[in-house]
Amino acid sequence: MAASNTDDRDDDQSPDGSGELPDHDVEARWADIVATLGDISQPGDDDGERPAPSGTEPGSTSASAPGDVAATDDASAPPARIVRPAGPRDWPASDEVEALEEVESHFTPPEPPPLLSKDPLLTMAWGFVVGIPVLSLATVLVVSAFPSVHIPPLAGQIGIGLFVAGLGVLFWRMPHHRDGDDGPGAVV
Repeated sequence: MAASNTDDRDDDQSPDGSGELPDHDVEARWADIVATLGDISQPGDDDGERPAPSGTEPGSTSASAPGDVAATDDASAPPARIVRPAGPRDWPASDEVEALEEVESHFTPPEPPPLLSKDPLLTMAWGFVVGIPVLSLATVLVVSAFPSVHIPPLAGQIGIGLFVAGLGVLFWRMPHHRDGDDGPGAVV
């Protein structure tokens, strides 16, 4: 680098004191920073190769001083590519290893429980709790669409009684206490 960034900030000022550097000085400093940080991988490089710093020409082997930046007028020349060294996980996997990773990476969910439980009382209670409100809504829609249809009041009373009975069975069948082994959180 031409000057230390932590010690001297006098070189960041223009010669006339306005605080702005000429474009060629900015480009020279930028090229110097890119040359210094050339070993850091850049996002977007898919194959792990990086372009050479902008101050060097592709294929050149001559080294220049850190402060020297050669300006290139040929913008059509492709940048030089630097190959990244292999990392600890860049080993070729055998067919056995790939098959093992394939087996371990797939998750097969367990079979879901049956939709209807084996307990007919519980199934009937759920049918009343869900079915009676749906049936009541359908009845209201039919009566409002066809005023000549009359539903006896006894049907409504029986529906309310079955709904309350279904709720009572569901509350009665609920667990009343927790096992001490489960703890306060979810069981995984």
